[in-house]
Amino acid sequence: MTQRPSEQVLLDLPEPPTPPEPVSASDIAARLQRRYADLINAYIASARLDITGEEKNLYRDILLAAQDLSHAHGGSLLLRDEHDNTLTIVASTHLSEEIVKNTRLQMGEGVVGWVAAYEQPLLLVGELDVRRYPKAVPKPHAIGSAVFAPLVMPDRHQRVSECLGVLCLNRLVFSATLTEEDLQVVSAFAMNAATLIHTARLYKLMQRHAYHLEHLIEINRRLSSSLQLDQVLQAVVHSALELLHCEAGSILLIDTDTNELVFRTVAGPASRHLLGMRLPANVGIAGTVFRTGQPLIVNNAQTDPRHYKEIDQKTAHSTLTLLAVPLTARDQVFGVIEVLNKTNGIPFNEDDCVTLTALAAPSAMALENAQLYSNLKQSFMETVRVIANAIEARDPYTAGHTSRVTRIAAAIARELNWSREQLENLELGALLHDIGKIGIADEILRKPEELTLDEYIKMQHHPIMGAQMLKGVGALQAALPYILYHHERYDGTGYPFGLSGTEIPIEGRLLTVADTFDAMTSDRPYRKALTYEQAIEEIVQHRGTQFDPEIVDALLRVYRRGDLAGPRPM
Repeated sequence: MTQRPSEQVLLDLPEPPTPPEPVSASDIAARLQRRYADLINAYIASARLDITGEEKNLYRDILLAAQDLSHAHGGSLLLRDEHDNTLTIVASTHLSEEIVKNTRLQMGEGVVGWVAAYEQPLLLVGELDVRRYPKAVPKPHAIGSAVFAPLVMPDRHQRVSECLGVLCLNRLVFSATLTEEDLQVVSAFAMNAATLIHTARLYKLMQRHAYHLEHLIEINRRLSSSLQLDQVLQAVVHSALELLHCEAGSILLIDTDTNELVFRTVAGPASRHLLGMRLPANVGIAGTVFRTGQPLIVNNAQTDPRHYKEIDQKTAHSTLTLLAVPLTARDQVFGVIEVLNKTNGIPFNEDDCVTLTALAAPSAMALENAQLYSNLKQSFMETVRVIANAIEARDPYTAGHTSRVTRIAAAIARELNWSREQLENLELGALLHDIGKIGIADEILRKPEELTLDEYIKMQHHPIMGAQMLKGVGALQAALPYILYHHERYDGTGYPFGLSGTEIPIEGRLLTVADTFDAMTSDRPYRKALTYEQAIEEIVQHRGTQFDPEIVDALLRVYRRGDLAGPRPM
């Protein structure tokens, strides 16, 4: 280790007029007793300090306890900033807010910087020789003496020490000066204070890690309980913002067809502008993380050459600090999660990176599962559409009927605030609602004239036939209410069961309205299509008899907003 200076400076003291009188043994004993009592008080004061509360309260308590021990009139506690290695005032007495706010000392500069850099206590009495301390300022005339004690935390493993800050105490010019004994007592207290500050920081770090772990467990549970890709994406981003206290965040996923990163989910001030935006995978900080597969902390985004400034220009939102980590599954990077601008204004650090990386791991798995489920569901729905198209192919007059009924029914359901799951089941049921017609003979199904009574009775069997075809298929059970009940009437005169009112499941009541509206507005062998206005008028006339009044009212609201607009049957 480098030997540090070990001097206490006594400046400009007047020479004593007469030699000091001899000190008696009783005086020495009393002096030692006082010193011992002061040291005991220092340890007692240290023991009373609470490391579990707010850090600013701990800092003020340390300063006040030190002032009591040394009978000082004022003082300050300065701590070293871990990010830029400067000293700032965290507690003070008799200092203006402006001085506290604007004081930022470099290590080695001024008296405080010298004490911090050399980790040596210092006693100053009288005028200050500013030439001995780089960039020191003259001592205020009102202060007669001062002590400066470094807050040193030894590192047992590396056999080096770390200076956390400096404790400064002073007495006014017309009071008894501080002494070497005062310096020793304050230095002993400062050693304990350093340990307390270090322990308090570890305690806060443990609290933060426990908080993060608790949230990560909850996030994991939420992610594993959902297979909806959009829900998973939103949960991941909002959890990241909550954990790291950030202003904005986003998830970018790779489009393998174009080799572009796409903003799939965005939270924050610029979300409206960013959602769906595409970036080449070889540009920007996100592109760097995607290519390298390594996390990246950028605390000076505006001067970092990797920052893609076009985003800030398009969104009118300034990126100051940024943390990005890759989303990896099966050793393949398929996206990036990034968070921007911590709300407390401090830079990102390695702890933040560890936290976001820990969130990214289960998120990547959940995203992959959701993507696989989404692809599987898409394939499943495409198969259902093929079946629906095969049914329609038997009757040229019903071409496109199921897709139009599905669109109309979905518009009504959204007006009624149906859930996402209900809407997905509705799409399935609407596409398959006529599947029972597979069992109806062509001469009946494709007959251009009106059906006979016997033929009509056979046609009435198609809801039951359709339900029987699908009753053993677990994935299609949600479609059964639409298949079975879409020909029931609100007044009980429908088929196949003659149910009335709310005896008819809501799925059947809603699809009846959508199915009838499309049938009225489509050409049939025995009549021409009605206009939308005519069909709406006809349905309103049968409100409360053939149709559920609530469903009819929802259809009217949708129609008046123009949400029924779509491809008309040919």
